[in-house]
Amino acid sequence: MGNPLLEVEHVDVFYGVAQALWDVSFSVEEHKITALLGANGAGKSTLLKAISGVVQPTKGRIVYAGSPLVDCRPEMAASSGISHVPEGRRLFSGLTVLENLELGAYLPSVRPMTKESLDRVFGLFPVLKTRRRQLAGTLSGGEQQMLAIGRALMARPTLLLLDEPSLGLAPIVVKLLFDIIKKLNRDGVSILLVEQNVRKTLEIADYAFVLKTGVMRMEGQPAQLLGDPEFRQAFLGRIG
Repeated sequence: MGNPLLEVEHVDVFYGVAQALWDVSFSVEEHKITALLGANGAGKSTLLKAISGVVQPTKGRIVYAGSPLVDCRPEMAASSGISHVPEGRRLFSGLTVLENLELGAYLPSVRPMTKESLDRVFGLFPVLKTRRRQLAGTLSGGEQQMLAIGRALMARPTLLLLDEPSLGLAPIVVKLLFDIIKKLNRDGVSILLVEQNVRKTLEIADYAFVLKTGVMRMEGQPAQLLGDPEFRQAFLGRIG
């Protein structure tokens, strides 16, 4: 791999007495799409939460753009250039589309660029512009996912963490979202993508890691993984 934008080194995470991640190390290369694959319950969402400061590792360290994120909290991660779109979207359903987007620009460093950021989001997701006065809770599932991504982009991140963006969405919407992910990457945003849709993920990823029951088990370029019998046995039902 080339220049790492993000380095996770020997990280353990516990929820109370239950350990969720064991000695996890991996990296995300700058300007690339990195996939994080694994079955439900493998620890993928926990790993994203550790990177974005939602949960705190009990061991190891996370280095972003060459600087350790010590005792990192979500606002610190966001200020560093990391935006996290969690599984389930976590929108403010009683606020309008526009209000949700404006909340994404809460950092003092990006607030002066709110209009420019809005124009960018509406360019990526024109439907959000037409729905800007509509309550977020009344949007379709696909529109809500677009809004969640758009809100994250309002912070002008250099690294975007996406947790299951295609979950439960119609195929035509899934295709649109994956096209948007590719476009964001072409525009210079590094992506860490957690996805159950293995086939489509490997079509756009530059590199992938496989997490199994809290332990990093495999890694490689998509072609390497697809040629690995162990990987194919584990994921054949999703890529065949």
